[in-house]
Amino acid sequence: MRQAHYTESICKSALNRVRGMPFAWSLNPYRGCTHSCHYCYARASHAHIGLNADEDFETRILVKTNVVEMVRRELGARSWRREEVAIGTATDPYQPCEGRYRLMRGILESFAAHRTPASIVTKSTLVLRDRDLLVALHAAAGARVSFTITTLDLDIWRSVEPGTPPPVKRLQVLQRLVEAGVPCGVYLAPILPGLTDREDAIDTVAAAARAHGASWFWASPLRLAPLVKEHYLTWVAAKYPELLSRYEHAYPYADPPQQYKAWLDERIARARERHGFAEGGGRSGRLPEGERRGTAMEQETRQLALRL
Repeated sequence: MRQAHYTESICKSALNRVRGMPFAWSLNPYRGCTHSCHYCYARASHAHIGLNADEDFETRILVKTNVVEMVRRELGARSWRREEVAIGTATDPYQPCEGRYRLMRGILESFAAHRTPASIVTKSTLVLRDRDLLVALHAAAGARVSFTITTLDLDIWRSVEPGTPPPVKRLQVLQRLVEAGVPCGVYLAPILPGLTDREDAIDTVAAAARAHGASWFWASPLRLAPLVKEHYLTWVAAKYPELLSRYEHAYPYADPPQQYKAWLDERIARARERHGFAEGGGRSGRLPEGERRGTAMEQETRQLALRL
């Protein structure tokens, strides 16, 4: 892993209004992420601050040092309606530098004080540090934690998510939070064509999620927006060159073909059913539009899967 450099910055606001998503508000205390996941859609956001989506995203981290102060101010406003806030929608709020800055403790304390529910997405085991605050927040207003588990294959994990804790460690932390009374689930996202989209691979993650006490299991296919696509395909060319031409064929645009998504949705639905997860996957009781099951003929989607 490369040496990371941290720039402390002052944010003008903490809460971001979100449109077209299952949540209305988001919060991200950091920009950039040393987890260095090669598929991360947030890589493109670094271009907005004059940095690149490759090494800069992984090593040039912006820390919003006044974010706790801003959260307190915004949640304390008379106009605030105590809507649920999604934390970690862009970069992981519990990436390693959180151990030093401890921004999430102040954020969670503020949420509990102002009785505002929160939904957290993370790949980090550091979230266990804040178990006491998550329990308190859940009692006061509601809290839930979703752990991203992309694969249980250790070779693929080491290659595609080089800065993250091992998947099994994440599941163990999930279980400890559940035992403390904090609702938790698993996001299998994104599913990587040719690497993690086999039925047994999806089923293995779903089974592990259920065994560790997850209440929901949600999954979605890989999306390759500009800048993210160039970075990800460079990684594929280096690590899995036999898949490169298949990706180039399958991803002329950001989203994979509809037939592939329909084929994948069927596999996800079967895994949910086998392991007792309700449809909807923990996002307000329904799937995002791109997650809904398609109606392509089984033979066509099998052929597409082989090409992809």
